[in-house]
Amino acid sequence: MRKSTQKTLMALSIILIFALSSIAFVFSGFQSGTNTNTDLKPLESFVVNGEINQNLENAYLQNGFTFLKFYYDESADSNIVNMIDSVPESFTTPSGQQQVIVIKIKSQETYAKILNINGENDVFNITTDKIFDALCSSLIVMPTECTISALNLTG
Repeated sequence: MRKSTQKTLMALSIILIFALSSIAFVFSGFQSGTNTNTDLKPLESFVVNGEINQNLENAYLQNGFTFLKFYYDESADSNIVNMIDSVPESFTTPSGQQQVIVIKIKSQETYAKILNINGENDVFNITTDKIFDALCSSLIVMPTECTISALNLTG
């Protein structure tokens, strides 16, 4: 079997495994978490302006979501702001489920904080590439875009 065919099959099998495990993880998390948080109202959008309730944030974290908290001032680059707004749709699981919630917070400086059950990662002196790389290395379920980018770097 050719090396390129092996790489393609390996990438497809990894994507399939991630997709199936993420579906099982999300569904099992929502079933166990719905009874304990009956007073919390789910978010209406995956991009939120301003802080959210800490209990709601914890509920989303426990169900496998990742938060991208974008702290920005008036001098923030519009390309970065546009990229931040598109993150929930761009970094979906291989099965198409959204896994990132963006929280935009006005601040004295511009930086990003990525937070999930694995911990948090701060990104300073941000560029679109730095945010892309940080999300790819931090997300629980690797999106297809990150897998393709990794294959392009190694192939």
